[in-house]
Amino acid sequence: MSFSITSFFDSFKSALLYAPVTIKLTAITFVVSLLLGAVIATVRNYRVPVLSQFFAAFVTIYLGLPTMVALLLYNLLFMTFYSDVAAALHISVPISDVNPIFIGYITLIIGTTCSVSESIRGAFRGIEKVQYEAGYSIGMGKVKTLTRIIFPQMVPILLPGMQNSLIGLLKASNLVSAISVVEIMTGALLPSLMYYSYLEGYVAAALVYWMIGAAIEILAHFAEKNSGKYLKRTA
Repeated sequence: MSFSITSFFDSFKSALLYAPVTIKLTAITFVVSLLLGAVIATVRNYRVPVLSQFFAAFVTIYLGLPTMVALLLYNLLFMTFYSDVAAALHISVPISDVNPIFIGYITLIIGTTCSVSESIRGAFRGIEKVQYEAGYSIGMGKVKTLTRIIFPQMVPILLPGMQNSLIGLLKASNLVSAISVVEIMTGALLPSLMYYSYLEGYVAAALVYWMIGAAIEILAHFAEKNSGKYLKRTA
């Protein structure tokens, strides 16, 4: 099997063309999941009645569901019930005009939220109880204690896990190709359909993913280094 440089560069350029789709999907999913995960972890940490039990059960069950299975399941449910729901809500947009990437967002956000919430819940346990008591002793309520004392100290603990979650999300984003969303992997293989040179397409896709992953690692290293300075100042 020969390796065509021309085919490789065509696939590489095509992968770069669709890289913004993957980056946007990864970034938006991660930010939303981080916010939702923080809420779930906080509710479980403070053991809010009913909600904490519900989230605990939901996270435990959902983490056992493979992302691909969830993606195909949600897509099937969407195609089956969209017409009925659209008619009930008087939505005139036909199903053919709905971008399937929204199914990808929903799938990745729910799964990532569950895993991120567990990481944040673990970070809560890394904060000593005296930190809470210090906030309460100077008249701070629970919200101010969280935002001004607890959350800032949790950041250095969370960074390594968040880096792994973000890179894992980047790699999982290519699953949306199963519901006809064109991203890096699918984009890299488009020229291969003309040349039948799939090796070059996969190598090109791997290179683009590596470049984005390397950029994430550099930014995470910079953030971790600066968070270490923060810990020294507060020690």
